[in-house]
Amino acid sequence: MKKYLALVLSLLMVFALTGAQAESYLLKLGTSLSDNDPIALGLGEFERLVEEKTNGDIQVEVYPSSQLGADEDLIEQCTMGMGIGLITDSGRLGTYVAEYGILGGPYLMDSYDEALKILATPEYAEMCEKLAPAGLRVLSGNWYAGARHLFMKQAVTKPEDLHGLRVRSSGSAIVNASVKALGGDPTVCPWSEAYNALQSKVVDGVEVNYAAAVGSSIYEVTSHICKTGHFQHMLTLVVSDPWFAALPAEYQTILEESAQAAGLFASEGTIAADADYEQQLVDAGMTIVEVDLDAFKASTASVYEELGLAELRNEIYAAIGK
Repeated sequence: MKKYLALVLSLLMVFALTGAQAESYLLKLGTSLSDNDPIALGLGEFERLVEEKTNGDIQVEVYPSSQLGADEDLIEQCTMGMGIGLITDSGRLGTYVAEYGILGGPYLMDSYDEALKILATPEYAEMCEKLAPAGLRVLSGNWYAGARHLFMKQAVTKPEDLHGLRVRSSGSAIVNASVKALGGDPTVCPWSEAYNALQSKVVDGVEVNYAAAVGSSIYEVTSHICKTGHFQHMLTLVVSDPWFAALPAEYQTILEESAQAAGLFASEGTIAADADYEQQLVDAGMTIVEVDLDAFKASTASVYEELGLAELRNEIYAAIGK
């Protein structure tokens, strides 16, 4: 009898361990940003929150500096149902749902607070829903990386000054159209190759936010910060929708709530550090150039019509009272 009970208890332990393993999940998150960037630090906060709230049943691994691969490759892996996620710009997601790309549109929003209002609209919720059939699940879109400016080898104050100059682009439709409207020649290359592209004169400049400029040492191969502020750079934390759908409902909620909290954490870090980043760039020898902002805004106004997003922009503005 004792042997029988011992056997039953052993089997129960095996079943319990097997069940525990079946409810353990691994999520690998990639970013092109360096490990000390506020956004990357926010991913670390996301990792901490998720593992704490799930008692380690969901393990999160963060890979900065494109260690996990380029954004395009990671997005493809997400669509295939793998336990992969990334922090990426709306333009890349606009490849799958064109409307989502509007969040990366020129001068769409003037501040992070205004961005948060847009993220609370029904229009934004609908964009997220449309990504699911493509195999992509938005956990949160509230990751603010700061304003993007033109980092050039020469001073640029108006759109005409950019004519004939090659400006690095991520390759998304919204960024290509925006760079062209700003006056430049969009030249596509991965961010991880931007430094070398500047050094070898493949491009004459890049458009980038302060944190990424410092993290990638772009100041070593450019000389002027032309303060266009053409994008308020909002990033999205996205994972595989099939992978997400297979999680228990409780864990799905934890991931979404943790992503929102971590996005706010990262964004506050960006805002707090922005002035310090600018000073670091100036101390490194960069020259700040004030530009004709009205001229750049006027030059990019046609982008929304060109990409068929003008009506959606008007709907968003109506929803936030702008």
